[in-house]
Amino acid sequence: MALSDTRLAAQAAFLARRLVAEGAVRSASVSDLRRALEAVLAFDRDRERALDQDVTRLLQKNAQAIRASGADHAEMFRIAKKRLAAEKKIPL
Repeated sequence: MALSDTRLAAQAAFLARRLVAEGAVRSASVSDLRRALEAVLAFDRDRERALDQDVTRLLQKNAQAIRASGADHAEMFRIAKKRLAAEKKIPL
């Protein structure tokens, strides 16, 4: 599930403070690290949203065959998402 902008910012801020406090990252400022983490998290979130859109399009394209086979839509979504992620080398 993709994060909202508010949740993403909160997680980036928490992680930045913790990494600096534990000495895992040396940074002149926590805010610089927070902005970098936000950018990475936003990129990952947007990539997952695009993957979800691709899966939705694929399932809509094959909706008639899916209904005819009596397959569960949610299960088909999970399977298709897993396969497309593997093809595009997107970790889930």
